[in-house]
Amino acid sequence: MADEANKEYLVRGAMLCCRQGTHPRRLNLPQSHGVYAYEHPQITDDDCTPENISYFGVCCSETPPEGAEIVRLAGYVPEGSTEQAEEVQGSRCTPDIIGKWNNSYGKAVTMDSYLVCACGGIIEPKTSGLEYED
Repeated sequence: MADEANKEYLVRGAMLCCRQGTHPRRLNLPQSHGVYAYEHPQITDDDCTPENISYFGVCCSETPPEGAEIVRLAGYVPEGSTEQAEEVQGSRCTPDIIGKWNNSYGKAVTMDSYLVCACGGIIEPKTSGLEYED
C-alpha cells in the first residue's frame, strides 16, 4: 500500500463518474470542513449525499431507480472536445448510495476511493478536483 505522501485526495470539484451513468458530474461541497489540499476544500468519507453528488445523466443499469423520470439528454462531450455525441434517453439517474466512501484513507477520500449505488453502479473519481477552479 502506498504511503500517505503518495495519496491524491479528492477536493471540491472532483469529477466523478458512475459505471452505469452516461454523464460525469463534479462533486459538490457546499461548506468546507476546514481541511484543505493545496487551498482546495478536501472532502471526507461522509460527503456522499445528494447534496454532494447529483445525478449521472441516464441510468443504464438493469435495475434503474424505481419510478425514475424518463429523460432525453444531449450526449456527453468532454470539456474542450469537438467530438459529437448522440442524445441519450432513459431513466434519470438518482444515485442511491450504499454507505460511505470505500477504500478511504481514514476519513480522507482519495483517487482510489469509490461509492456503491443500490442500482448497481460504482461511482469513482475521474479527477481529484485539484484542477478545478470554482
